[in-house]
Amino acid sequence: MKRVLALASLVAATPLALLAQAAAAPVPAAQTKSLLEELSAPAILPLWFCSALIVYLVIDLYLKSSAKVFVSPADLETLRTYFRAGDYHGAYSWTATATGAVPAVVHAGIKHSTGGKTASEDAMGAAIIGENAKFQNKIAYLSVIGVIAPMIGLTGTVVGMIQAFAAMGQAGAADPSKLSGAIGHVLHATASGLAVAIPAFVFYYLLRNRVSHQIHELSLAVNDLFRCFPYEHMKDVSFEGGEHVAAAPNWVTGAAPVGSTQG
Repeated sequence: MKRVLALASLVAATPLALLAQAAAAPVPAAQTKSLLEELSAPAILPLWFCSALIVYLVIDLYLKSSAKVFVSPADLETLRTYFRAGDYHGAYSWTATATGAVPAVVHAGIKHSTGGKTASEDAMGAAIIGENAKFQNKIAYLSVIGVIAPMIGLTGTVVGMIQAFAAMGQAGAADPSKLSGAIGHVLHATASGLAVAIPAFVFYYLLRNRVSHQIHELSLAVNDLFRCFPYEHMKDVSFEGGEHVAAAPNWVTGAAPVGSTQG
């Protein structure tokens, strides 16, 4: 009987028995974070701001670059009415107070029509370039966001990995499962950066092409409006200061006309 008890105690002391006891011990549950907690990390907060800015720019540019707003049919019809009646003073005054791309371009064309067709067309071309620049400057912000968003995400990932490796080094021998879990957490920053950058670039190219098309339509509409403009009759007219007055001949001020002789 003593031999049996000794043998039983020897078996209980073997490594196999110790491993069985360790396996039967309760394993602490790993701490997991929800997706919302992962996306609320400090490194990802700037990406939320970038996302909100993308939404604002896309909605604003899309609405303002629509055909009914950018090349407004109502504005064109109003200007055609003025032009058919020969009321260029009224057209000039109306475009000075109206807002939009069409009034701005036509205002520049009428103002410089006293210098001839070339001067008027150059002024309208400069105004069209200015209207295009207003949109392209806003659209460029989408490209900027598309470039910096992955960098922000990558920065968050690198900082998180540095902290994870530092924590593992202080704890001694690193547990591969804990290390992989820490790396998985910080990779959410890189994924978030890419998720912001890809739509930014997509909308950048879509809106840029949309605005370019509307600029082309604006050029066609304005050229059609000025097709029969009486440039030859506008040489003695001044639109400076919003006034529509004929330039006084030189003899009104007491000077003799050029080529004449005084008796």
